[in-house]
Amino acid sequence: MFYRPSHIDAADKTQLLQRFWSKDASLWSNDANVQESIMNRLGWLDCLERIKPNLTELIDFADKLRSINIERVIWLGMGGSSLCAQVLVDVFGVQKGYPELCVLDTTDPVVVQRYADELSKKKTFFVVASKSGTTLETRAHLAFFWQKVVDLHGQGNAGDFFAAITDSGTALETFASEHGFSHIFSGESGVGGRYSALSVFGLVAAAIIGIPLKQAVSIAEEVIAQCRVPDWDLNPASRLATFLSEYGVQNKDKLTMFFDAPVRSFGLWLEQLVAESTGKETVGLVPIIGETTGIPGFYGAERMFIYFRMKDTPVEDSLDSFVDELQRADFPVYLMQLQDRMDLFGMFFLWEMAVALTGHFLGINPFDEPNVLSAKQKTSEVLNGYVKKGSFDMEFWVDPTSQFNFRTSEMLAASMKGLSRAMRDTFLALPSWGYLGFLAYLPYDSEVDEIISEMRHFIRQERGFATTFGYGPRYLHSTGQVHKGGPMSSAFIIFTRQKEAEYPSVPGFDASFWHIQFAQAVGDFQALSDVGKRVIHIHLPADYRMGLRSFSKVFLRAARL
Repeated sequence: MFYRPSHIDAADKTQLLQRFWSKDASLWSNDANVQESIMNRLGWLDCLERIKPNLTELIDFADKLRSINIERVIWLGMGGSSLCAQVLVDVFGVQKGYPELCVLDTTDPVVVQRYADELSKKKTFFVVASKSGTTLETRAHLAFFWQKVVDLHGQGNAGDFFAAITDSGTALETFASEHGFSHIFSGESGVGGRYSALSVFGLVAAAIIGIPLKQAVSIAEEVIAQCRVPDWDLNPASRLATFLSEYGVQNKDKLTMFFDAPVRSFGLWLEQLVAESTGKETVGLVPIIGETTGIPGFYGAERMFIYFRMKDTPVEDSLDSFVDELQRADFPVYLMQLQDRMDLFGMFFLWEMAVALTGHFLGINPFDEPNVLSAKQKTSEVLNGYVKKGSFDMEFWVDPTSQFNFRTSEMLAASMKGLSRAMRDTFLALPSWGYLGFLAYLPYDSEVDEIISEMRHFIRQERGFATTFGYGPRYLHSTGQVHKGGPMSSAFIIFTRQKEAEYPSVPGFDASFWHIQFAQAVGDFQALSDVGKRVIHIHLPADYRMGLRSFSKVFLRAARL
């Protein structure tokens, strides 16, 4: 049962923090079996103490890559195994003399092939990161690039260009050992993916691009020490948890976050942490990142805001005046002040602890993700069906006006009279406190970002909805949990595209990356439909930029009606 921090006294709050640091699983469940599962997911509280003696190993690994003149490292991973690495690359860049680090967390055939085409141009190394060792996308990436490296360097030398990060005993660890990977980093079974930033999954990436690990760990330790303070009002994690919980319990569940430019990418990691930890049992916080700012009157009462403010950001480049307007309009706003970019290493733990405490007040278990599995199972069924039949067992409708190929979920079945009608019905059924999610199974593309940003801005101005945007399959390992398990007042538009070419099959999969990506979109469409969500699936032409631009015109007209 959820309750508010303001409803307990100081002594109870101190006791709560003591229970938290003693790893008392009853904070999140009274079920003995669930408590046992939770106990196996609290290793993040002290994982830094265990990894600290091994920092030299990580630094030596990075130095080895430099000594053999590696120019580029491609990080193969999804969700918690890759988002921290992506944030570090975006925020810190690559230090002089260190290799470029590229995170590949998509099954889009164009993006994958782009990396493959460059293998002969840059001396490339691969880090294969998967906690479970069974992640679909990462298995496909490994199979594809292993064969490419074998072709380039020979079977006996291929392992010299690979390292693995995975828990002990996984299939990936076995493969890496049998194929002579240059290094195998062992993860911890007690550290879940979204809580793994300060484990090998984050710190190996930091070492590769030249971030000073000892300084990073020192900063994290300082924050952890502050988070151990038993005084609730002096503890930075419990103060943040109070903000999130007080307003979350009051149905202000749209956690809208803005960032100064240098740390904007941090939102990708926060998005997963918040969505997967809190979005279940039809409750939770919906992380909203990437929205444009607007006047307070365009925001609904379900909003709360957090602003990540860099100390050195000039006032004219900051959002100070916007935040002032929000506060004058009585919106809850939390300011997170960062002295410099290295503060992110403290932010990782601060947010992990705050979100875990928020789970206690919301009455949910923040360490499971019950709805993530459903999309994986649906994808497996769709992909297996394609492999057996040679085709996908589904069909699109053709909109008589726009000629777009589309289909709708069961909640919209009665509206299959046209694309505009389906969208209007979605807009009418979605309450002002709901949100509309744009889910694009397309290449990472600045033009796609721009077009969808325009649609997000317009629908908020016209209808008052909050909006989210995620690329598939990345979002399946991030916000996918809150989409299916969180607040019911949501609707989604999924974008896929026709094949540009006949792509080769991934070794061992009997399907190309295009087919894998499409199966993931279809699988999530079915998973969302099964939990009663309104979903419109748009199948764009091969020229997806032109198709998306054309769709946006149909979308804007429907939004006005």
